[in-house]
Amino acid sequence: MDCSQIRDAFLNGGALHQEQVEEHLASCPQCRALFEPDRSLGRELAAQASEVLSLPQDFFGQIEQRLARETGARAWLRSRPSRVRLLFLVLLVLCVLLVGGVLRQRADFGQYPALRMILLLCVYFVAITLAFGKELSESPRAEPFADYLGLLAFALAVPVLAAFAPATEVSRLVGAGGAPSCFVYGALCTLPIALLAWAFDRDDRPTRRTVCLSAAALGLAANLLLELHCGNGNPAHVLLGHASLGVAWLVAWAVARGVSRA
Repeated sequence: MDCSQIRDAFLNGGALHQEQVEEHLASCPQCRALFEPDRSLGRELAAQASEVLSLPQDFFGQIEQRLARETGARAWLRSRPSRVRLLFLVLLVLCVLLVGGVLRQRADFGQYPALRMILLLCVYFVAITLAFGKELSESPRAEPFADYLGLLAFALAVPVLAAFAPATEVSRLVGAGGAPSCFVYGALCTLPIALLAWAFDRDDRPTRRTVCLSAAALGLAANLLLELHCGNGNPAHVLLGHASLGVAWLVAWAVARGVSRA
């Protein structure tokens, strides 16, 4: 009899031949310690080892389900490197801005202050790229959760500040109506971006971090689109029809996907 047979007997609860055990214990102080006093140490260690080695009843079924999810188009998209996924998201954002904002531009586009246009494009687009880049990053995520709340607060605050910025002459003449149509237009135009972000996301149950970053990027994209598309500079209209999209995407993303952890 050797050490492995004695340890297997403790784990499996098998019977041991007394004479063979005593013969082995005479030359093995390690195994002798398992039997003193009254085999308590051996039973305790065996119980702890059994807890570590025990598997859930549907362990292999869970593995099969996870493997089944990692097939098809979305599995291929999720497996792409972070830079490739970010590039596709940024290109889609540009396409949405081009089709929804530039090709269907506001009535006073020609009178729009060039400096304000450049500043908005730079600030919004850098923030959108930063949010999606952080979300898709493969590096260790050691940053505090408060860092992502700060980015989300920035994304929600910028459209609100834009609502009270000086408007052009044409947009001052426009009333507060049409907020629901702008809200729906912005949501529908940014929906393809949200779907692609979902396809690229590797977490089936996203964290609060992912929800904050996604909502920040989608809210900024929607507001930048509407800034190019809608000439209504009335603060009430901008707050209700434009700025509210950031909050709407935050709620929709959290509810639709579920949040598992910080």
